[in-house]
Amino acid sequence: MDKQMATTIFIVISEEYSRIKNPRFLNIDLEHWQEKYKELTDLKPFLSDNGLYKRLINGISQAISKAKILEQARNSSANAWINTSERGINKALPAVIKKPKIEIDFPYEWVDEKSGHQCSVNNGYWGARNYMVMDVLGYFYLLKEGGDCLPEKKTEIFRDLESIRRREAELDNHKGTLVSNAGQKMLTETDIDTIMNARHWIRFDDNIFRKFTKINLSSGEILNLLTSTSRVEFKLAFPVRLQENKKQLKEKAYMMNMFSRLFEFGYIDKQVRQSDGAVRAREYFVIFNTILGELFVHNLKMGNFDWVREDLYSLPTSAQIFFRKFILNNNFPSIPLNIQRIAQKLNLTDKIQANLERTVVTNVLEPLKRQGFIKTYDPEPGLHGAKFIIKRDFSKTD
Repeated sequence: MDKQMATTIFIVISEEYSRIKNPRFLNIDLEHWQEKYKELTDLKPFLSDNGLYKRLINGISQAISKAKILEQARNSSANAWINTSERGINKALPAVIKKPKIEIDFPYEWVDEKSGHQCSVNNGYWGARNYMVMDVLGYFYLLKEGGDCLPEKKTEIFRDLESIRRREAELDNHKGTLVSNAGQKMLTETDIDTIMNARHWIRFDDNIFRKFTKINLSSGEILNLLTSTSRVEFKLAFPVRLQENKKQLKEKAYMMNMFSRLFEFGYIDKQVRQSDGAVRAREYFVIFNTILGELFVHNLKMGNFDWVREDLYSLPTSAQIFFRKFILNNNFPSIPLNIQRIAQKLNLTDKIQANLERTVVTNVLEPLKRQGFIKTYDPEPGLHGAKFIIKRDFSKTD
């Protein structure tokens, strides 16, 4: 081997690498390029002063490193933790996300697509982390009801829409519940007894919350997340699974007559650092004592939920919301979606079409594809801008 031969090998490898479609880490043959990388490193004694050689070595090294991480994620997804995800939350609750320099006036209002009812959200924003909280709380509730496993039989809280109306009126006439003014509070022993004697409640600590989300949040971050989720109020057409007859279940929309939170909660400090009084661990008590909270647990008890892998929660916010709004409750193998409809559901506000399409591909479709939540997304021209044909591999998402 001499410098001329080394240069020839370098040029051949460089030209091959340049033909790989960007982003290269998604499109390289990992085994092949690991061999090519070793071949390049063997040329170092002859090309160490070549700037293009150094740049190629660095580029291939980064591509291989990212491709390995991606491969590990794909291989581990089959063994990922999964949570239940109640369908009504994913269908009815809109993403209302705080954006820089954009103010949203509350109550934020919209018209429900199916029922035509005017719906509203008040007292706070709602995003991917809030949906995640409801996944986890819902699973906690089902495990409590079933004795550390899912309940064997479906049971109902409401028989029909009229029974929901009566319960909503009853709750409206008995305001002033445990923590209704603040959404959360430090609990006394009396408060805890009140919660544990209620119809629908759960208890958990920081560690179990982290286990179900696979996100390393501090105790303070978990408290803040629960607080922000509990304070948002909705008045909407909520899809409820009802027993139509002995054999048939049917989803019907109930239009709420008043604003309602999903839950209220309190906590106790379990571990406090003596030096500065900082709380290191908490235990939480959640009570579903609102009309929306009771509709939520009713749907869970009636089996109206899907399953989501915990690695969804590590994806970009827009990718998580897209999956909930368009993929999770959809059984079609091919899903055509117009770019404007995607932007509406994800609360994307960019008016420049090219930027909007780039955002959807980069922050939504590519992350979902890399993680195995969708198989492919094929762009097509549409009557109202770009359209994507989404295809899902069910074996990797259930």
